[in-house]
Amino acid sequence: MRVVFCGNPEFALPTLKALLASEHDVVAVVTSPDQPQGRGRKLTPMPVKEFALANRLPVLSPPKLKDSEFLSQLRDLNIDALVVVAFRILPREMFSLPKFGVLNVHPSLLPKCRGPAPIQWTLLRGEAETGVTIIRLTEEIDGGGMLAQERTSISPDENFGKLHDRLSEIGAQMLVKVFSSLGRRDSIQPILQDESQITTARKLKADDYILDFQLSGAELLDRIRAFSPAPGALARSNDFSIKILSAELANSSVCLQPTQVLQLQDSIIVGTADRPLSLKSVKPAGKREMAVAEYLRGRPTLPDRFE
Repeated sequence: MRVVFCGNPEFALPTLKALLASEHDVVAVVTSPDQPQGRGRKLTPMPVKEFALANRLPVLSPPKLKDSEFLSQLRDLNIDALVVVAFRILPREMFSLPKFGVLNVHPSLLPKCRGPAPIQWTLLRGEAETGVTIIRLTEEIDGGGMLAQERTSISPDENFGKLHDRLSEIGAQMLVKVFSSLGRRDSIQPILQDESQITTARKLKADDYILDFQLSGAELLDRIRAFSPAPGALARSNDFSIKILSAELANSSVCLQPTQVLQLQDSIIVGTADRPLSLKSVKPAGKREMAVAEYLRGRPTLPDRFE
């Protein structure tokens, strides 16, 4: 089949690679225009664009997906399917172009976690299970019939980075399997999503990353996992701030008030609404990630409490 692939971040790469390794023909890759990054705000291509260019794939990066020239280019490609992984909301005009529709790889058990941040919200909600869903996309955000769904358990020590990478690989293999049935008489019949079970995974805001130590230890661990390794869950007090990338529940014999900070020789313990947290790895402002014992060897001045 002739396929156009639409994607931007690292999460989309395994699916693109799987399609390239299959019998299908990726005739073009669509990515967002280069974005300013870093302190110098240098224009930087998306990971998918970098990969596509390195592998000599035709790349289209229109400022607007409704651009008439861009749509004309897609039309001329005479495509069978359009694959969307971690991209943008498509305009109505794109849905009618591919013969077999627009297929989307979504890292949640739809209709749970519809939205741009499904992996983070799955972890924030303390879910023990997640998965990947392949849908035939419609104009409704993350709506459309389900063509395949695979469930997987979440390990208690699995953070965003680990789960992100694992789900991206699962989704890549699922999509190739779905493709093998498209166009056959026994092709997969889409299953409608149960609208009564919808939960959302809205875009995260800066305030979402700030830890509130009035919450329980378990809730705080979920937040730390959801934002590790990047951007990191933020603990702060006045002018002091530090990102916490991993932690565990402290010994039950330790008794601290919520927000209270206890600095020992090689450990930092913070009080919560119930059981305190023992910090394992942190990232001080402007520095790299390090184990707490290494961080403490630098003799930092810690606050008595976090906000």
